[in-house]
Amino acid sequence: MMPRSMKQHGVAIITALLVVMLAASIAAFMLAQQSQALTRTERAAERAQATLYAAPTLDWARSALFQLQKSGPRVDLTQPWAQGLNAIPIDGAIASGALRDDGGLFNLNNLVKLGVKSEADVLLFTRLLKQLKLNPALAYAVVDWIDSDDETSGSGGAENSTYLSLPNPYRAANQNLVQLEELARVRGFDAATIIRLRPFVTALPLRTPVNINTAPQEVLTALFPTMAEDEITALVQRRQAKPFADKAAVKEFLKKIPPGTIDENIDTGSAFFSVYLAIGNGGSQVRQSALLQRAPTEGGAPGVVTKWPSIIWVKTD
Repeated sequence: MMPRSMKQHGVAIITALLVVMLAASIAAFMLAQQSQALTRTERAAERAQATLYAAPTLDWARSALFQLQKSGPRVDLTQPWAQGLNAIPIDGAIASGALRDDGGLFNLNNLVKLGVKSEADVLLFTRLLKQLKLNPALAYAVVDWIDSDDETSGSGGAENSTYLSLPNPYRAANQNLVQLEELARVRGFDAATIIRLRPFVTALPLRTPVNINTAPQEVLTALFPTMAEDEITALVQRRQAKPFADKAAVKEFLKKIPPGTIDENIDTGSAFFSVYLAIGNGGSQVRQSALLQRAPTEGGAPGVVTKWPSIIWVKTD
């Protein structure tokens, strides 16, 4: 039988080992927590620094449009602005960016004209929705969100009575959309629908025609429902080789389209551009988007321009 003193000695050793293991575990946990805190602090500092670099990167986009202004009103995909900003170093960070001509997209705010539904634009948008395999009734939901009255505009429309009956009630905006993300509050729109629409629609503060030199083929098809698919393809190929200089050139090429339709719905220039920026710094990345409005050239002709493009809004993610 083991002596009592030896048993006590063994218990003491085991207890000491447990205490050491517990202390080591606590120390390791504290070191891990400290390491995580330091990492979070480092990432926060890197992100803050990257955010500071977003401003000069946005200036790149404004500079590109400033140079475009000097060449005159025409905007097309062969011009330098369309090439984007390849990744460049900024004090250890890496910045890249791209410009999108929003004038080539369908402006959702066109759906309402002087506070009233624009029938022609609603038809255009419903054609686009059908092409994208989306519910065409969504057009009426957007109309009701924008227009100033409280009467539903058609099947799928929704006014205050609909939104106020939700578990978390709110009212229709009754004003123009500022950003596409606002569609998430409009009846029938979910994240997948907005993602599907994003390459083809925009929300601009002014009523705008479609720039035929930059419009996606889907938008052109919705805009010219009487044209066959091969005719739309020929139009796109023509503008790639030789962008349309003005409306007269468009009318010459699209002889089947009534001149009045071209005058009202088509342009060869644009005033609004979206900017998409990405700035990576260490293990952090900042993404920024903005809407720019370029200044007009004097009399619409090439010449000296002193005003930089305006910033309508900026969003940082």
